[in-house]
Amino acid sequence: MHNEKKILELIESKKFDQALSLLFENIEEDPNEVTNYINAGTILSEANETERAEKFFQKAITVNEDHGGAYYSLANLYYNEQRFEEAVKLYQIAIQKGLNDADTNFMLGMCFNELGAHTEALPFVMRASELNPEDVEIGFQYGLTLCQLEMFEEAIKQLEIVLTHDSQHVDALYNLGLAKYMLNEDPKEALNYFEKAVEIQPDHLLSGHAIKMFEQLIEEG
Repeated sequence: MHNEKKILELIESKKFDQALSLLFENIEEDPNEVTNYINAGTILSEANETERAEKFFQKAITVNEDHGGAYYSLANLYYNEQRFEEAVKLYQIAIQKGLNDADTNFMLGMCFNELGAHTEALPFVMRASELNPEDVEIGFQYGLTLCQLEMFEEAIKQLEIVLTHDSQHVDALYNLGLAKYMLNEDPKEALNYFEKAVEIQPDHLLSGHAIKMFEQLIEEG
C-alpha cells in the first residue's frame, strides 16, 4: 500500500481531504486492499459523512469477508448512530472473524447495555476487563453492569478496583456508595462516598441529589 505513513500523518493532523485523495489513488491501484476502504470510511465518519462512510465499510466487507476490522468499523458507525441492534450483529461477527480483543468485547457489551439487556452484556464487559484490566472505563462499565443486575458484592469489588486506578472517578464513587447501601443499608457509609464525589466534582448532580436523600434518611432514622 502506497503512502501509508503519509496517510496516517494526514489523518492525525485532520487533513481529511488530502488523506482521502491518497486513499482513492490506492483503491484505484489495488482495489483488493481492504484497509484502504476502512481508512476512507473512518475519515468520512470523523467528518460526519455517515452515509458515505457506511458505503466504504460495506465495500471493505465485500472485498474481504474475513476481515474482522471491517465489521468492527461498521459496527462503531452504527453504535454512534444508536443503531444498537445492527451494531450487536456486526461486533459478534468481528469476534467470530478473530477480532476477540478488549475493545470489541467492550463495545458489544455496551450495545447490550444500551438495549437494556444487562444479562447479555455481562460476559462481554467481563471479558473486556479480563483482557484489559488497566482500562478504567472498561472496569467502570463492568462494575455498573453488575450494579444493574443487582450483583452488589461483585459490583463493590469491581468499583473498588476502578478507584485504585483512578481515585477521582466520581461516577465510581457514586455507584459504590449506592451498591454498599443496597448491601448493608448503612446510609452514613453511603453518604461518605457521595460527599467524596461532590468534593472532587461539585456539580455532580447524582451525588448532590443522593446527599439530600441520604441526609434525610439519617435524620428520620
